[in-house]
Amino acid sequence: MRTRLQHTLAALVRNPYLWKGLLGLFVIALGLYLIVDRWVMPNYTRQDAVQYVPDVRQLPFTQAAQHLEAQGLRVERIPTRQFRPDLPPEIVVDQTPPPQTAVKPGRRIYLMVNAGHRPMVTVPSVIGMSIREAVNRLTALGLRADSLQPDSLPSPYARTITRQYPLPGDSIAEGAQVMLWYSTGLGERIVTVPDVTGLSIAEAQRILLAHHLRSVVVEPAEETEATAADSSRLVIRQSREPGTQVREGFEIRLFVAPRDSL
Repeated sequence: MRTRLQHTLAALVRNPYLWKGLLGLFVIALGLYLIVDRWVMPNYTRQDAVQYVPDVRQLPFTQAAQHLEAQGLRVERIPTRQFRPDLPPEIVVDQTPPPQTAVKPGRRIYLMVNAGHRPMVTVPSVIGMSIREAVNRLTALGLRADSLQPDSLPSPYARTITRQYPLPGDSIAEGAQVMLWYSTGLGERIVTVPDVTGLSIAEAQRILLAHHLRSVVVEPAEETEATAADSSRLVIRQSREPGTQVREGFEIRLFVAPRDSL
């Protein structure tokens, strides 16, 4: 059996048609490989087709889009609130990929366009916050907080915000400045707490400020928003008894009630 197999293998090795057939298959495979590698794949992937992205910044969006599309590139506008006051609206302020980047034909180019107007921002209340917290809060909303100055009226908590302008709830343009005043701590001078019970909130606060004292209004639990905004309500109790000696800037709590409940 083994001898017969050996004779068969020897006959195949000596068969010229076998080798010619194998050689033919090799030549065909090599030819197919070269055709796919040199012609089919380059045409499919366009590996050799490269162009450079033109610079369309500072151009109106419509003109920039036409220029890019004329060079076989696709355009997509990116929604943005970016506003450049030194440029007209609808001007391209940035692009991705950047100018002179090598890309394939048909690549999508993203254009960022100057907003038509400066966005408006509602000013938050930062009173009572630390200086750092207040600045971070305003900056996160796109507002500037580079005007910081000590408050002339002392207050209990040093380096916390005591006043701001514009006021909370005001609407201002993005990038506008919010002025902040901060506490330097309680004053050294001793003052006497006046009696402000029976007075309106507005009058009580005016008198306390005249004595270099601060105040905070304590609302009744059932108070409505409309009633809480009424500064004509009367003070029915105060947190420090009249005649008490405190340092300048001390905070007096004013407990109030609607005028018609008295």
